[in-house]
Amino acid sequence: MMQKIMVVCVIVAVVTLCNHRIMAQDVGLSYLSELQTDFRTKVKWVNLLRADVSVALNKNIGVEAASISVAGTSETPLLNDWQGFSSVEAENIPLALAVLGVRWQAGKSAVFVGIRNLNEDYFTSSCISLFTNSSCGIFPTLSADYPIANYPVASVGVDYKWQGEYWGVEASVYNGTGYRMFAGRENVFRFCPGSDGILGISTVNYQNNGSGYYMGFALRNGLSACYAEGTEETEEKKGWNAVVWGYAEQKVFDHWHLLVQYSVNPTAKTGCRSYAGGGLVAHYGRLEAGMFADYADYTTGHEWASELTCKMCCLKNMYIQPALHLIKNSRMFAWAGLFRFGYEI
Repeated sequence: MMQKIMVVCVIVAVVTLCNHRIMAQDVGLSYLSELQTDFRTKVKWVNLLRADVSVALNKNIGVEAASISVAGTSETPLLNDWQGFSSVEAENIPLALAVLGVRWQAGKSAVFVGIRNLNEDYFTSSCISLFTNSSCGIFPTLSADYPIANYPVASVGVDYKWQGEYWGVEASVYNGTGYRMFAGRENVFRFCPGSDGILGISTVNYQNNGSGYYMGFALRNGLSACYAEGTEETEEKKGWNAVVWGYAEQKVFDHWHLLVQYSVNPTAKTGCRSYAGGGLVAHYGRLEAGMFADYADYTTGHEWASELTCKMCCLKNMYIQPALHLIKNSRMFAWAGLFRFGYEI
């Protein structure tokens, strides 16, 4: 039933688009190429292509869409790390939706209804976005424990934002399981809280004088990630689970920021129970550099990870970014390096 409703909404949006004068249209294309190595015998190449389209139907309403395509030389991760040292690591995906829906803007508030993933709105501040480790994209207390709409998958949801001069609030509700297919049971248009669970997430932020402070929580009802496939559902496994987090990007000197992160999942029976991280970030014109280290406590063990990276903008729309990672858990102790090239039009 929900799939039919989503299809009808898309048709209505297209018809509206065709019968109204288009006020503005933005089209963007971004390409990211990443070369990975363990400094021994393994080398891997990953490519991510993203297309964005935004069309304003009138002063307050617009249609947004974004797609991703991923291609790599191997679908096997380079290392057996738990957090994932590369935030673009994924299996080969010819085409998947990241965003598709309608946005309504009124003053300081905005509401989006449609298909979306968490990476579009959460954990996107400037300092945290510099690092290539997956845990800086979304904390493992959330991403490792539940099969939610986290890159490269998305789900049906509603997102609300309010942004004042200093304070900001955001709240979202998603289908509890993310998908990327266009047809079949695992299609991205699916909304089935009974079997997939449901996810509610909210954050409050304060930004002033170059610093930013963020606090958030998430509630999810449904199976955890390890029970998502091939395991009989029980009421105990499908109970409500909570995740709480906070992080700060404190300006300490001109061009320098201190980054501190912490998150806990008090209800976790599998996956990541707590996470903490910290680092320094420097901004000098078209150059950004940073060092970062984190600790993740899993029910099966612990993992320490650190990163040293530098991002250099070249020409108008291009950047290069080398990064060095050191990772230790109960299964491995290894170095990893990556080199990113990005271009946007």
